[in-house]
Amino acid sequence: MGESSLGVLVVAFVAAATIGIGLVGVRYARTTSDFFVASRTISPIWNASAIGGEYLSAASFLGIAGLLMSSGVDMLWYPVGYAAGYLVLLVLIAAPLRRSGAYTLPDFAESRLGSLAVRRCATVLVILIGWLYLVPQLQGAGLTLRTATGAPPWAGGLVVCVVVLLAVVSGGMRSVTFVQAFQYWLKLCALLLPALFLVAVFRIHAGPSVTNDASPTVPRATHVTVPADVTVRLRGTETVVVDGVLDGTPRHGRVVIGPGRHTLTAGAHVTLPAGAEVPVRVDLPSLTNREWAIPSVARGGGRDGLSMYATYSLILATFLGTMGLPHV
Repeated sequence: MGESSLGVLVVAFVAAATIGIGLVGVRYARTTSDFFVASRTISPIWNASAIGGEYLSAASFLGIAGLLMSSGVDMLWYPVGYAAGYLVLLVLIAAPLRRSGAYTLPDFAESRLGSLAVRRCATVLVILIGWLYLVPQLQGAGLTLRTATGAPPWAGGLVVCVVVLLAVVSGGMRSVTFVQAFQYWLKLCALLLPALFLVAVFRIHAGPSVTNDASPTVPRATHVTVPADVTVRLRGTETVVVDGVLDGTPRHGRVVIGPGRHTLTAGAHVTLPAGAEVPVRVDLPSLTNREWAIPSVARGGGRDGLSMYATYSLILATFLGTMGLPHV
């Protein structure tokens, strides 16, 4: 069985399990309270699992991994700020909202302030923020499905929308809670098992130091197909195999490329030999192993000279931003 077929089976299993678990809530959804708040009868364990499933969204599951890989361990401040803001949101916002008996934030705002204008303003903000939050989730779904199965980018968003609509319309918040709890344990295993495996492999086969001043290199011959026109840069000189257009010239075979910027067109195939420097997109920072692995504060200052200020600003921004997410 090929990787694409296996990916299709895995995605189909997760989608079927999600829909099946969501249908469990159908027999309980009889009143407005059942549909919107599951009659407030969800146990703490199920609620905690659902909250964890909501937190481990595509933005955090894929986005943080991508930021960390491209920009170094400084990006770990993002999940620190998210986690702190999430806890405060649950304590200071979600708990009073639950005690108020309101179903939505606009309901809560109107009941507290007695203003229809405030309710309308809160409604617009909830829709706007929810839409801005939804876009990267759909983008992540498309990227994940394309990577796993080779499907077109739009297919992932379509699949997610269909599965979510079936779960929500069929059983309301009880179905959503069960589905999110299931996804939490699924994603936790998807994160924890590979992490334990990588730690074990690293302990047995210790690789080269990642805190030296060299540029990152590929450990073995690596083949890359360029999905879109891209400009990359190199610090040194490398001999690679190119089948496509490089710097405006068709190439078919070995090419020596020097330091600086180089442009590859969509569809080009590039093979990097073992030990070759990893080309970096020009819009991403070009970091040595040491710059990537050690926080800028620990290095005695960041590239912008404001590392401490930037770090605290980032934590505060993510902290307050998470508190403002209305979908929770």
